[in-house]
Amino acid sequence: MSRKYRLRKGEAVPEGVARIACGRIDNALDELRGKTDSTPEEAVHEARKDMKKLRALLRLVRAELGDKAFRRESTLFRDAGRELSGVRDADVMLATLGELEERYQGELRAKAAGDLRQALEAHRIRTAAGARAQASEAAIEMLEGARRRVAGWPLEHDGFEAVEGGLRRVYRQGRQAWRAAEDDPSVEALHEWRKRVKDLWYHCLILRGTWKPVMSALADEAHELSDRLGDDHDLAVLLAWAEDHGAGSSELEAVVAGRRRELQDDAFAYGARLYADKPKVFVGRIGRWWRAGRPTLV
Repeated sequence: MSRKYRLRKGEAVPEGVARIACGRIDNALDELRGKTDSTPEEAVHEARKDMKKLRALLRLVRAELGDKAFRRESTLFRDAGRELSGVRDADVMLATLGELEERYQGELRAKAAGDLRQALEAHRIRTAAGARAQASEAAIEMLEGARRRVAGWPLEHDGFEAVEGGLRRVYRQGRQAWRAAEDDPSVEALHEWRKRVKDLWYHCLILRGTWKPVMSALADEAHELSDRLGDDHDLAVLLAWAEDHGAGSSELEAVVAGRRRELQDDAFAYGARLYADKPKVFVGRIGRWWRAGRPTLV
């Protein structure tokens, strides 16, 4: 069975949604069971991405699933992702620090970066090996249960109406979050916006067969925006951790502030384009593409 994260040519929506869900669950299980070429760190990262893709898929067909099934499955995938998040945090902070060192070689002193790296490495050791295995086992158990339930998901409609409500809701929420972040670009507001942007990105990937060149370009734009907001959040988390653990410095604070300004400027420029339409207009356009292109989905 194909694990591709998109609806395929001639595929009914209920069957396609179930196939996509099973594909993401199977991908995550393979990663966590060590059946891929990924390192343990990469496996956790890939499995967490699958959890986010699964939750986005649920949001796309929320009206079909109904509130009870939606909340049950969304909560499970959220909790599975959280099991893995603790062992991923130190890896992300170390990677973020490495990117800062490379970008700001003349502004971030070697000692300041070195002291922080040493503290992060110690934190990483404390949350490695045993914790990673324990978290993976817990996530695997959750995912196995979810995999068995997919066949019973109440999916019936085969048409744009099956995804229309979810797409409109996510686009509207993203548009509202963009405006809220513009008014108050707090760490929390920007992070909330990023979550909705990622949902939109994943929805565009699922629906890209409606008009592949255009939907792929739209997905790419959402991806770029998500990356900038993600990098911004990683920097905020790194700085907060450094300050909480006595490993901060004026150099670190300065370069983080400068880089975050650059990322946010880019993000708001992307946001102004991506969320230029009202939700009704945005979804209506994709609906027309769907009806015109659905017979040739690839």
